[in-house]
Amino acid sequence: MIRTVAGSGLPMIPPTGMAIAALTIMLWLIWSDTIRKGHTPAVLYAVRIALFVIVAAILVLNRIRYPFYFSSTATTLVVIVALVGAGGAVYFARRMVRRS
Repeated sequence: MIRTVAGSGLPMIPPTGMAIAALTIMLWLIWSDTIRKGHTPAVLYAVRIALFVIVAAILVLNRIRYPFYFSSTATTLVVIVALVGAGGAVYFARRMVRRS
């Protein structure tokens, strides 16, 4: 049976898909920042730090609250996303401090 979003009949995105999507966006943000030559405002770095921490925390919280939705592959991807999220937050925090 396919799980659906309550009340809409639309299929839910599986945890593996959410982790891959989050990982793709996080890595793209880090990559795009490394090749950018211009100066980025400090507030944008603060938003990116919050984004990385919040997304990683949501995935970890979902893994803890709903363990039966997560396969071993999804759990591994959540760990990778949490590590990239923490590393990305540190990367952007260092860039923000260095910019000030």
